[in-house]
Amino acid sequence: HNAQRAQEIALMAPLLDWLNSRNDLRLIGPKTAQNRVPTISLQLAAPGFEMAKQLAGHSIMAGGGNFYGQRTLEGLAIDPEHGVLRLSFVHYTSSEEIERLIIALGACLA
Repeated sequence: HNAQRAQEIALMAPLLDWLNSRNDLRLIGPKTAQNRVPTISLQLAAPGFEMAKQLAGHSIMAGGGNFYGQRTLEGLAIDPEHGVLRLSFVHYTSSEEIERLIIALGACLA
């Protein structure tokens, strides 16, 4: 478990650094890898589902929507119909895949 957790933190760190450097999205939850599981939700200008479709065009699988968390999203001042983009990975995800995600997300946000 400790080795798996260390790998998840190592994978999350560059992604979170990149996300935290942006002013065109809102990271939901903790800003550091040590304080979160490897599931990341983002509020974007485009609906979460639409951004997930755009990422699919870059061979990146992501989810978009409210994920049955309507009251939570409302509490965060996010329209549940607009939803969030959800990025999920685990310890067997490669650092190359994280880099591909960052590049694809940057292209979709441009």
